[in-house]
Amino acid sequence: MKVLITGISRGIGYGLAKYYIENGDEVYAIGRKNPFDDALRFYRLDVSAYEKIPHAIESLEIDELDLAILNAGILGEIKEMKYWSVKELQNIFDINVWANKVLIDELAPFTEKIVVMSSGAAVNGNPGWGGYSLSKCAVNMMVSIYSKEIDSKIYALAPGVIDTDMVEKVISGDHSKFPSLDRVEKGRVSLEEGVLRIVNTIDKLDGFENGSFVDVRLV
Repeated sequence: MKVLITGISRGIGYGLAKYYIENGDEVYAIGRKNPFDDALRFYRLDVSAYEKIPHAIESLEIDELDLAILNAGILGEIKEMKYWSVKELQNIFDINVWANKVLIDELAPFTEKIVVMSSGAAVNGNPGWGGYSLSKCAVNMMVSIYSKEIDSKIYALAPGVIDTDMVEKVISGDHSKFPSLDRVEKGRVSLEEGVLRIVNTIDKLDGFENGSFVDVRLV
């Protein structure tokens, strides 16, 4: 199988790349760093520079893909909505939404299935998650629209709470002010378990309506 993954330098992207490499798949990747050397085809890029994405895809010389996992994303701070500046929101949308929009446009012509990482934060509206929640909500709607406009199957996937640097940053916040952080801390699983849960859910996505938002914890 041919797989492309974004954001492989650490966290979920790293774990997914490691899984598919060890599974014997042909892996392509875009990210800021490559921890896997020649085990995959890599293009170094911070996807916030989304105008450079078309050149990155062209440089990887991919003829066809079975699966693209658009994982790169940022959290931002945990703080009340009134403290988010428009510039901060724009920065999060550049990576979590607009970079993925460009990636979908470039990949759809030759990719069978596209999975865009979303989050339970897209639908639960907990206080403190402002920018991240808004961006992932936009991801869900973008995926729904694309499912009616492209030939690729496309899904938004919430990976659950996985023990990564991002989650460590989340749980370091003010639990008394943002009670959802308690649930995050208690509900996290190891990277290895989280990756297996993601992979198993991706294998089952054909059973869901194209364009769906799917949470691995509910599958």
